[in-house]
Amino acid sequence: MDYRYIDRAGAVSEGLRDYGTALQTLSDWRSPSQSRQRLSNSTFVDLKQHRVESWVIELIPLSVARDLCVFPIGYDGETIRIACTDVNDIRVADKLRFILAKNVDLVRARRKDIYAAINRHYVHSDGESADSMLRDFSDSMISSLEASDEAEPWSGDLTSMAAPTERSQAFRVKQNAPPKSRTQSRYRRAPQRERKTSMLFHTIEEGERALVTRRNGTKHLVIGPKRIWGWFTRMEKLQQHVAHPGQFLIVHYRDGTQQHLPGPSEVWFDPREHQRITFEDCLQIASKEAVVVYSRDPSDGDVETTDRADTKAVSRRVLTGPALFVPQPGEWLHTFSWHASKGGHLGVEKTPNALVFQKLWLMPDQMYHDVPDVRTADNAVLVIRLMVFFELIDVDRMLDATHDPIGDFVNAATADVVEFTGKHDFESFKQNTDKLNDLGTYKTLVSRAQQVGYRINNVVYRGYGAADSLQKMHDQAIEARTRLQLDRATEEQTQDLENYRLESQLARAATRREQQTEEVRHELQLSEEKQQAELARQQSRQEFLRQQRDANARLQEQIASREAQQQRDQLSALRDMDVDLTSYLTQSRADQVIELRGGNGSTPHMHLEPKLASGDRMANGNGNVSKAADA
Repeated sequence: MDYRYIDRAGAVSEGLRDYGTALQTLSDWRSPSQSRQRLSNSTFVDLKQHRVESWVIELIPLSVARDLCVFPIGYDGETIRIACTDVNDIRVADKLRFILAKNVDLVRARRKDIYAAINRHYVHSDGESADSMLRDFSDSMISSLEASDEAEPWSGDLTSMAAPTERSQAFRVKQNAPPKSRTQSRYRRAPQRERKTSMLFHTIEEGERALVTRRNGTKHLVIGPKRIWGWFTRMEKLQQHVAHPGQFLIVHYRDGTQQHLPGPSEVWFDPREHQRITFEDCLQIASKEAVVVYSRDPSDGDVETTDRADTKAVSRRVLTGPALFVPQPGEWLHTFSWHASKGGHLGVEKTPNALVFQKLWLMPDQMYHDVPDVRTADNAVLVIRLMVFFELIDVDRMLDATHDPIGDFVNAATADVVEFTGKHDFESFKQNTDKLNDLGTYKTLVSRAQQVGYRINNVVYRGYGAADSLQKMHDQAIEARTRLQLDRATEEQTQDLENYRLESQLARAATRREQQTEEVRHELQLSEEKQQAELARQQSRQEFLRQQRDANARLQEQIASREAQQQRDQLSALRDMDVDLTSYLTQSRADQVIELRGGNGSTPHMHLEPKLASGDRMANGNGNVSKAADA
């Protein structure tokens, strides 16, 4: 069973895939006729531009190159690149792999260029290669050695037979060496050290193993370091196969069984037990990735039959990452082949079998999808552009329900879009494009996704395209409508600017009036406060003056009262001393004294002369004294 792994995961996103590699892988796996058609259209290799080393030319004998019409042009330590006339000739490829024990990569070249290169390069060589020479005399040498085994031991000079024996032993070692794996070494093999063998002894160095064959045909294993008797024996060194971490060995036994040994491990190729040993890299499964593994009962053997109807012996399991997958004998991986877009000038057009992979992508993914040739109710042909976001939920349901979920999504989304567009004319469609962003519009898509184990997270409408004529008319209408809208917007902006200016002027006038009113109100308030302050000051001054007058009056009154009291006291004292108070009071104070004495109820009359000074006192008719008035 040949294990061929595809390292890419099944991500549908266009930025994560190499479509050329996917198509080539699909052609190599499933469609040899398409592969031949693709290769037949490839260009020829110009052998004149290739500079080939002599040691590369010696890898293929001249007779083989002429018989098969091939020419070696390169060797990278693992694969020989060979020019031939038909790269799809399996017979030539198998024969070259058998003869060279190496993997070959065939490239196409013209027949005349190949023969010209053979004549140009092989004519300067020293004859045919060592492999060709050994192949020419191999039959005669083997027959002579077998005849010598039946004869008696030869007692002659051993030197004459040393060289032929070494050449024959070298040939036998090479002839019995197991075929190399196509991935055995990734570097050029270092030159093999000179083998220390002779006619009588064989030397097995440390770290080597050899299989020694006696005359009777028995074989036994020898582990070095060791030196053994070599007369009438044949020794072939065993090849060591090593698998490092991340690799595994595939051991094919002669009884038909098979064993896989994950690295680090080693196996020495024993032709008595092993048919071939190869190694492969383990398949790395990252997180959020999964592979589908099919297993067959080991009792059924490793030979596949096409007439077997019993499928109960085959089981299926899903292996999720992170993991390092090492297949067991009878196991193989499911290879998916889904719709995908090729990219480039083809855009997002989905093509069958464009995405070939073995590792499922379990994280949310998305894809672009264009639905072409969709007609509206008024027969307008449109291209609807969508972007679908989805996620794989149930791998087993997906495997049981579909072989290409992306193709199912494409068909379901196309059905939903056609149904939606058919209900609207062109103008109505443009007004209802927002509904294409709603999952409720894609009932078929959501239902089909649930049936195949997926979940549709969102669908985004990316726009539409139309025919050139319709698109031109639509563009002109959009241009005219946009121009009118711009003119309207310009006029609205102009009017808004005028309104803004007027409103600004009115606002400024109102603000100015309010400010003036506030100023007048403030001035009036200040004047009123000033008047009130002045009035309060005057009232306070008047009150102060009044209080001062009252105080003065009270003081004068008190003074007068004290003076009068003092005068009364003085006069009382003088009266007590029998002093004539009238004389006393009038002494030196009046120029004339008039005394009136009344009686008998008559009213006295008085006539004052002008010379009577003011302040003179006179007596009234009752005999009282009074102060004279001014004339």
